[in-house]
Formats: sequence, C-alpha cells, structure tokens
Amino acid sequence: MWKNDNFFIGMLASLMLTLASAAVVILAGPPVYRLLSVSGPENKLLLLAFLPGILLMRWYMRKFRFEKAGMGALLIVFISIILYFVFIDGGDFSIYLF
Repeated sequence: MWKNDNFFIGMLASLMLTLASAAVVILAGPPVYRLLSVSGPENKLLLLAFLPGILLMRWYMRKFRFEKAGMGALLIVFISIILYFVFIDGGDFSIYLF
C-alpha cells in the first residue's frame, strides 16, 4: 500500500475499495441471500459495502498513524453512507438486477 500521508490517496483508496465491495455485494448478494431466505435481498444489504472503507480508515489511523489519509477515507465513507440514505433507502425499487 502507499506509504504517504496524503488526503487524496486516502480518498482514492477508500473510493476504489467501496466501489469494489459494492460490486461484490450487488453481484453476489442475491445468490447468497437466496440460500438463507425465500424472498429476494433488500437494499439494506448494500450497507455491507461500506465496511471495508471503515476498516481502511481505522487501519490508516491506528497502524500507520496517517491522519490525513484516514480523514480522506472517512470522508468517502461518510459521503457514501449519506448518499445511500438519501437515494436508495427510501425508494421503492431494488438495486439488485436479478
């Protein structure tokens, strides 16, 4: 990983990690969810995609003592959670394609 305490590197790493984990949750969520339940997955399952960004922020802050990079990661996680609650949580549609 990068060894620079840079705000934008923290933002970029958190954004890439959040988007990758959201893609995994959206693509792998329905088959796994159908093993456990009869109905389809709900949009709340997407909240699991924000967990790796939170862990990255904690890793930057505690392990490397990179406060600037940790703040960049925190900003991306904070904005993505707010966008989730504004656009996805209250809607009547499902983000899952199948």
